[in-house]
Amino acid sequence: MKKKIVKKLISVSLVSAMAVSMLAACGSGGDDAAEGGNGSEGGDNVLKVAAFEGGNGAEIWEKITAAFEEETGCKVELELSSELDQVLTKDIQNGDIPDIVYYNLGQESGFTETMLKEQAVADISDVFDDELKGKMLDGILDGTAAQPYGDGKIYLAPIFYTQTGFWYNATLVGEGKQYALPTTWEEFFALGQQAKADGRALFTYPQSGYFDATIYAMLAQAGGTDFYNNALTYDANTWTSEEGKKVLDTVAQLVSSDNIWADTVSNANTDGGFKINQQAVIDGDALFMPNGSWVVGEMANTTPAEYEWGVMGVPKWSADESQAVYTFTEQMWIPADAANIDLAKEFIKFMYSDTVVDLCLSNTTTNKETGETSDSPIVVPVKGAAEKLPDGVIKSSFQTGDDVVAVTGTWATTAPIEGLDMKGSIYGPIDSISNGEMTVDEWQSQLTDVWEKCADAME
Repeated sequence: MKKKIVKKLISVSLVSAMAVSMLAACGSGGDDAAEGGNGSEGGDNVLKVAAFEGGNGAEIWEKITAAFEEETGCKVELELSSELDQVLTKDIQNGDIPDIVYYNLGQESGFTETMLKEQAVADISDVFDDELKGKMLDGILDGTAAQPYGDGKIYLAPIFYTQTGFWYNATLVGEGKQYALPTTWEEFFALGQQAKADGRALFTYPQSGYFDATIYAMLAQAGGTDFYNNALTYDANTWTSEEGKKVLDTVAQLVSSDNIWADTVSNANTDGGFKINQQAVIDGDALFMPNGSWVVGEMANTTPAEYEWGVMGVPKWSADESQAVYTFTEQMWIPADAANIDLAKEFIKFMYSDTVVDLCLSNTTTNKETGETSDSPIVVPVKGAAEKLPDGVIKSSFQTGDDVVAVTGTWATTAPIEGLDMKGSIYGPIDSISNGEMTVDEWQSQLTDVWEKCADAME
């Protein structure tokens, strides 16, 4: 099977060289994959773990794998990289397939999505028996972030989670502060006019891709759960409906010159500019931005001691609506042709153990340039984990209550569509709308065309 995988990867990688963001995918699993699950290569007692080294740092994976070795007696070969997509492409071309991968959906490379499109990810539904499901947060396994094909089978394990929203400068905004905290879009945009009069912008964003969680929450807020779930599976009326158009119009108003920090678009890139936009909120040049709790650790070295973070859900259109809060998950998965699928499944189960929960909550990250460490807690999606966080903004970012509706999932996986940059098509136009180079109607038309193509390619 590996020869087939390598041949496929080499042919795909030739295309990748021409389109930088596209990455090669390994072959889909069949009978050979089933045989691989018996540990025919690499040995049942050796587990190859490939993990993305991002904002959570490297130390947490070293601790988790060491704990797994201690509990099981197996040996773990850990491969960490901040460019894991590129590393895995080369590894698989060389016939070196990891047993388990931590690499999220929604990354610029689209590596995990490509693996899913090629049916090269193993079905792990049997990992989540009734006992484990009962331990996990309600609904966390139900969305397309765990069931990407919408077929009731789980392929992606949600191992970490955070609730997203609008992070803001609580030194300036909040009870008793210069600006009152808004709850509705009407109040939000009125605050924008007040801030503008003071020489401040209402809003900025790190990159246009950060609107993913915002738009998910807005769709659920605008049309309810059924409308939202239909949108995830490319319902033809998603963007032409009153609810969908309301979302697009509101985003356009949000990034208009009346509300956006002037340097936002020029900085909205992965080359470090996104941190300049985030710093604008810390410095008080802008008040709000879409983000997740990772921003606290990410910006710790440039955050003054007296600064206060705040976080709120995306504003509502009506004060009496329930609050839709998008829950972002990070995923772990098993390649369909992994040598030790059974041991990899045991590792996934271990990710929900009390041992890992406590290791993640006590996580710290170290700045490689300064050597300074900062608390960077990670929350595993099991019941009660978030309640163990120390009081503060990180804990408050996990919004709960009878009037809060947790929203999960991502756009459903389809068969490969030649030439389609899904993320770029959905969120890329936001930069152009902010600059006045594109209209909302043009964005709506583009999205409608994309949804038609995706609906036709649904498996």
